[in-house]
Amino acid sequence: MKGRHIFSTSFWPLVKERTLEARRTIVTAALPYANGDIHMGHVCSTYVPADVYTRFLRLRGEQAVYVCGADEHGTPIEMSARERGMDPASYAEFYRLRQLRDLESMGVRFDNYHRTHSDENRRLTEHFLLKMRENGYIYSKEVESYYCEHDKKYLPDRFVIGTCPYCGAENQYSDQCEVCQRALEPGEILNPRCAICGSTPITKKTTHFFFKLSAFSDRLSEWIRSKSNRDFPREVVNHVLGWIAGGLKDWDITREDYWGFKLPYTDASPEQYAYVWVDAPICYFASFINWAERTDPDRKKWLSDPATRLVHFIGKDIVQHHLIFWPSMLMAVDEFVLPSKYVVNGYISLEGRKMSKSRGWYIPVQRATSRYPSDYLRFYLAYKASNTTGDSNFSWTEFRDRINRELADNIGNFVHRVLSFTQNNFGGRVPSPGPLSPEDRRFREEFEEAFAGISKDYEDCNLSKVVQGLVGAFMLANRYFNEKRPW
Repeated sequence: MKGRHIFSTSFWPLVKERTLEARRTIVTAALPYANGDIHMGHVCSTYVPADVYTRFLRLRGEQAVYVCGADEHGTPIEMSARERGMDPASYAEFYRLRQLRDLESMGVRFDNYHRTHSDENRRLTEHFLLKMRENGYIYSKEVESYYCEHDKKYLPDRFVIGTCPYCGAENQYSDQCEVCQRALEPGEILNPRCAICGSTPITKKTTHFFFKLSAFSDRLSEWIRSKSNRDFPREVVNHVLGWIAGGLKDWDITREDYWGFKLPYTDASPEQYAYVWVDAPICYFASFINWAERTDPDRKKWLSDPATRLVHFIGKDIVQHHLIFWPSMLMAVDEFVLPSKYVVNGYISLEGRKMSKSRGWYIPVQRATSRYPSDYLRFYLAYKASNTTGDSNFSWTEFRDRINRELADNIGNFVHRVLSFTQNNFGGRVPSPGPLSPEDRRFREEFEEAFAGISKDYEDCNLSKVVQGLVGAFMLANRYFNEKRPW
């Protein structure tokens, strides 16, 4: 099956929906952070499901473009590059290429895989920031910023470690708590210390630029409530609406001494940059623009056409950024389409234990694809991608059993039996059918009904149910073949 994935054209002769040819969809997957290799948890939650969904849309005759790119800015990359004696751009490019290699080894095929540190993204980020200010949603005010006297450096985000003010978790970075997943504003972290030297930083008064996030509470709530459960998972929606009801705080988008794009404001100081979560989601559009420029520049209009569907595949740890910050930015600029659909999957553990790179308990994609065909891995991982925030588990025993019992003995066996029978008896040519018996008609109805259900599950991005439907459909087919005894 090399090169012909189970979620490709192999089993779709009955798909006859061609009524959506005019529908255009831009599919995005969360940008991999260019600070390490991709592991199986990443591809399961985001990249394989987005790839599968894009293939499904194209099989229905729709125009679908799958874009992504490397997230290259921010303090973690700057810190890691510093530790290795590299500049951040070279360090990020090293991992960008490795990550793309690993994703392609899993059969993930992007139309474009770009990067945040690109000319397109810089220009578009500057446009967003200037337009947001022009429309009255950016203001400046004096704040206190952390400064390390030992290292003679401002300490943005992950250069500061402390205690989460919301859940009390210790050893959290100052931009986001990994325990309660709340995004943190500069100055919110408790008991701060410098991540470089461990000393307690002082604070200095500086003027920062803020985005009026609080101005979008009502619009966000109304927009989110207007979406169906199929497009905006209800468990995610309830979580986000709870955040909004608790009161949105204006968002500090300024960082000093930062690896990223400089703020485009004339009254910004030379050492001030845009926060990474400003330019990261904008890169979805920058990647699409880069693709359109190389294929058909007229397609850039898709980004502002209300008929275009924008579908985001993300992990549950970045829900706040994608359902609050990003749509608010789009509303503030008021020139582009808003997201049409979110697909959110939970974490995947390994043999019942949380995957951890620091503890060496994870499965690198390169290791897995060097031992097993990507079709096997995609088939198994689809069972774990149900478009829910509930966590799942990767088990090598279950992987073996599902591949042997379901993919090989059920689906593969039927394909082999039919092709062998056709080759041996008809020279590989499919004979014309005779009159259908009641049993024949019953099987055809059952099989077409099964595929109609699978089509719905594809649209819902519940790949777990898709695979279960496929397995059930081919159990029907094997039983029918045995009962008819065409030999």
